[in-house]
Amino acid sequence: MNRFLKKTAAFFSAAALLAISHTIPVCAYATDALWPTESQYHNITTNFEPARNISDSSQYHNAIDIEANGGSNIYAVYPGTVVSADWKDAYGYIIIIRHADLGIYTFYAHCSQVKVSAGQSVAQGDVIGLVGATGYATGNHLHYGICDNLQSGWPTCTYYDPLTYFTYTDDPSGISDPGSKFPAGFTDALAGVYTTKGIETYLNIRSGNGTNYAVIGKINPGDTVTVTMSDGKWAYVTANGVTGYCSMDYLQKKSEIEAKMTITGQTYPEGALNPGAAFSLKGKITSAYPITKVYGGVYNSDGKPTAQYTEVAVNAATYDLNTYFDKQIKFGSLANGVYIYKVTAEDSKGNTYELVCSEFSIGAPPEKVIAGDANADGKVNIADVITLQKFMTGDQSYSSKQYEASDLDGDGIVNAFDLTLIRMDVLSTLESGKK
Repeated sequence: MNRFLKKTAAFFSAAALLAISHTIPVCAYATDALWPTESQYHNITTNFEPARNISDSSQYHNAIDIEANGGSNIYAVYPGTVVSADWKDAYGYIIIIRHADLGIYTFYAHCSQVKVSAGQSVAQGDVIGLVGATGYATGNHLHYGICDNLQSGWPTCTYYDPLTYFTYTDDPSGISDPGSKFPAGFTDALAGVYTTKGIETYLNIRSGNGTNYAVIGKINPGDTVTVTMSDGKWAYVTANGVTGYCSMDYLQKKSEIEAKMTITGQTYPEGALNPGAAFSLKGKITSAYPITKVYGGVYNSDGKPTAQYTEVAVNAATYDLNTYFDKQIKFGSLANGVYIYKVTAEDSKGNTYELVCSEFSIGAPPEKVIAGDANADGKVNIADVITLQKFMTGDQSYSSKQYEASDLDGDGIVNAFDLTLIRMDVLSTLESGKK
């Protein structure tokens, strides 16, 4: 037998032994997963090589490489717990997630940024990192793999072909947040509080408007179901703490929905920011009725918007400020001064909600002036009346702050009218203290 045939025979013998000794874990109840990159990226430049399970050497590819633009999102394909999110030599920045119910790990390498940390629980569709070319990589791509073991924190045998292990959807909003974008034809015309009809077992809640989407929850007979949007055939619903889509054929209306809108997980600037400093905006808006518009940003202290203002049209029950606002509002371009950060949203019923309102400054905020505090000691009392009297008779010099505090009528001149107003304020305070 020549050397080539011997090598070939050895290879297939090893492969046969591996097949016997390694049983591929099978998900008992679901193999639906989310495609790990944004939906426009499906070009696979390097496939998985089964030989990696015989020789765990980088000579063989232990994953698939998905070509994608640097900085584009990487999604968790399935719920799990982050084991690590750090630098690992040739992998560059790599995220490893444990999926205990499946007995596997998924790993995502060459990230330009990681958005999660060890010990963090992630839901299917969460953004866990950004595509990059860190480590040993010739260009931006995602190295995405599956294994059932780690050795010293590194992926190791057995590896599985990601293309055959899971069945994928490539719509992250269809799994992790079904309400982030409604399908065409959906309106709030049939919105309301519903219950089931003609259901003896249960009604499935799915990640999208069709039976081909993954089942993400169940509605039992008689359960209360809130319908936000519908096309008459499928409805966007919330029931038993799960939000998704179900068939309208098995629902009957009980009442209307109470309009409301909330924001969670929001970040907002407060206090003093250093000049030129960046600030990350976050906040997930949830509405009983579809959100039609979100607007706001940075306003001057007089309430007028600055150049750092934006608005976006929305047709969804949820909206994440991080997806657009964070990219549009540039805090680092603001001049020194006092500002207000506000976010306002409207729903399809015409209701307006101010969701965030926070005062902040770029640089040290100017010292606040207390009206009537003529001696600048931080309080208003009889001593301020005496100080103003001395100023008016020429026996007391004034700082600009004292002058501003003494000009109670706001006419730019400190005179007897202001003295009268300070006396009235002090007398009113004294009278209140006696009661």
